[in-house]
Amino acid sequence: MKNKTAEEKFNALRRQAEELMKKPDFSRTLVPVEDPLRLIHELQTFQVELELQNDELRRAQQELMEFKIHYTQLYDFTPVGYVTLNAKGDILDANLTLARMLETQRSALVSRPLSDHILPGDQDVYYQHLQSLFASKKRQICDIKIKKKEGPFFDVQLESTVIPDPGQGEARYRTVIIDISRRKHTERLLKYGRHQLESVLNRIASSVYVADMKSYEILFMNTHMIKKHKADLTGQICWAAIHGKQTGPCDICNIDRLVDKDGYPREPCIREFEDKESGQWHELTSLAVPWTDGYLVRLEIARNITTRKQAEKQQKEITLILEEKVKERTAELEDMNATLRTLLKKRDADKNEIEEKIFANHKLILAPIIQNLKKNLTRESQKGMMEILESELENILSPFSKKLSDHMLNLTPMEIHIADLIKFGKTNKEISEIMHSSIHTISRHRENIRKKTGLKNKKINLRAFLSTLE
Repeated sequence: MKNKTAEEKFNALRRQAEELMKKPDFSRTLVPVEDPLRLIHELQTFQVELELQNDELRRAQQELMEFKIHYTQLYDFTPVGYVTLNAKGDILDANLTLARMLETQRSALVSRPLSDHILPGDQDVYYQHLQSLFASKKRQICDIKIKKKEGPFFDVQLESTVIPDPGQGEARYRTVIIDISRRKHTERLLKYGRHQLESVLNRIASSVYVADMKSYEILFMNTHMIKKHKADLTGQICWAAIHGKQTGPCDICNIDRLVDKDGYPREPCIREFEDKESGQWHELTSLAVPWTDGYLVRLEIARNITTRKQAEKQQKEITLILEEKVKERTAELEDMNATLRTLLKKRDADKNEIEEKIFANHKLILAPIIQNLKKNLTRESQKGMMEILESELENILSPFSKKLSDHMLNLTPMEIHIADLIKFGKTNKEISEIMHSSIHTISRHRENIRKKTGLKNKKINLRAFLSTLE
């Protein structure tokens, strides 16, 4: 088909040449031929040249057709809309992408103003866009809303440039139309998210500001901080505006402390700071957070903890006072406990001594008397009463008997009576007269006492030993 088209164009050109040769201007006097062979050679050479030129024209025409096809594909199927406008804003040409964006036919766009598809509220923006393009002849960009044939308006970006015209004819302009609906939707979400974030930060009863991680520029200050500083410091350098006496960034602002080597936020850095001039204490919390533009920023929260610090100081003072009082009271109680222990020990000793004396008096005094009475009583009724008396006394004194010395526990009443007389320095003869017994009997009881008290075969004076048991 390409070759046929080229041949038709060649035949048309040939006919046009023949028509021109028939005109009087082309009638010339034939030059006499001097050498026919030379003329034939020249004609053959000219024919070859024409054939070569014809082949070159065909190749150029084929390349031109291929370029046109490539340009058409690139123009029509690019992912953005292309439109060519005249000075009045009428559409001279539009690609298929724009037709699909507007859900219409390309033929319905040609010779119609582009403004027919623009939101009425954005007509002034579009008009100003064209005026700036006509005046400056430089690329112009604007964002507007355009409407589909049947459907809602959507956001697009217009990027217009002047098409160079070598012929100096009517000016033409090419406009690229990019669908930015998703970007605008994302921007609206980010704007709404930032509004929500700022609302939350403004409700915090502490100083909060956001600063750039590298430039230290303040990007946001909450209401509490603005009231505290009596000015909105947004756009200023944080360490210069907030800490005017500093000559550089704070140590806590170091990015390495807030972001790890992979660029991810670390745990918040928390420190306490005292303002020497005002005496106020603040708890500073620094952390890296993603801002509304997606980049990490430094969020600084300064919470006034002066009341807490004062309470902690008072608590420490009270604790020290209480500790001193506890120490003093402990010392007093220890002294009282030592005194009570001494008194209790003395009480136990006195109690044991009284119990031993009561039981010893029974064994040494009452028991022998009861035994003598039982021997001297003749009536059975009297003996029965005496046995009852003896039994009751033993029941009363039984708790004391458990604490009595083992040395006196196994002695009989007679032996206890004799031992008591020995302590008073009585001899065997004197004891025999008192007890109305023989001296031999007293000696036997004396030996039993030494045996039961563990003094048998020992050179220990019985009277001195019995004296130690009091």
